[in-house]
Amino acid sequence: MDIKKHNLSQFAQDFYGFTEKKNSTAKNPCLENGTDTIVIKRQQDGNYTFWSPTAQKEKGSIIDLVMWQENISMPQACKNAYAKISGRTQNADTAKAQAPKHLEPVKEFDQSKLQNLQAVETHQYLETRGIDNISNERFKGTVFADERHNAVFLHKNATNQTVGYAMKNKNFDGFSPGGSKNLWKSNQLANDNQLVVTESAIDALSYAKLMEKRDPKQMGNTRFISTEGAFSSEVQTMLKAEIALMPESVQVIAAFDNDKQGWKYAKELKSSCESMERKCRIDIPRVKGYDWNEVLVKCMENEKNLGEENNPEKKPEANQEQTEEMTCQM
Repeated sequence: MDIKKHNLSQFAQDFYGFTEKKNSTAKNPCLENGTDTIVIKRQQDGNYTFWSPTAQKEKGSIIDLVMWQENISMPQACKNAYAKISGRTQNADTAKAQAPKHLEPVKEFDQSKLQNLQAVETHQYLETRGIDNISNERFKGTVFADERHNAVFLHKNATNQTVGYAMKNKNFDGFSPGGSKNLWKSNQLANDNQLVVTESAIDALSYAKLMEKRDPKQMGNTRFISTEGAFSSEVQTMLKAEIALMPESVQVIAAFDNDKQGWKYAKELKSSCESMERKCRIDIPRVKGYDWNEVLVKCMENEKNLGEENNPEKKPEANQEQTEEMTCQM
């Protein structure tokens, strides 16, 4: 038995409490267990490897994962991994041997699917999330719809080839099977001197909507990029290339989610900018756990309820602290 060819994604879920993150893909599963995050890849020789964006020294094969998670030596890790895979370990709760679940082989990205995508200037789901600006010059032609009416955001690599796409809809958040998360980009205009980087394209569109409310002139010189939660070395290199193409006076805004991973991405982006002698400002939602679309939706709710809050028959004092937290920040 070649344990390095055992499905590492399923192994991590079966034995170390990892679960797939919302931005995970079939080609590069991204998992977390509350403490650690890992990204998994199947190499050309069939071996599975992982690396950790939260503990960057941790990477390697299934044996390295066992050594890390159990803090044991390599010989013991080999024995433990073999025992787990062969079903010799016991589940403490059920006292039954655990059998790894079967997973289908990783699919390759199907380029022919791109032919079924249609560029759209309105999208029902996006509008329910407060996003009605995709016909704007900045975003026109960057948002698509598929045959299931999902909002689709194309991801391209360093050579501008489409290598995958994010799909969004009500109660659905997916990525194209076999696709790679690189960069989704807004349109680029000649006088751009500001760049906003977010986790999802919906966050980028939301940030733009909030920016337009506060200072419409900024929209004329601001580009937007999303990574769909990926921040591999390849993605970081591509971001540096995008920044290098802009004027030296460019202002980069790291507008990630207010969670552990978001703060990590923001600090890494700021560090990259500093190494290039470029300005970078971190702009994270004030409310813990929020992303920029949630900020936009809450802002719209507050605006809608503003008349009711000013009604003298009501007592807004009870909700004053929460209301102040949820204001349209920028």
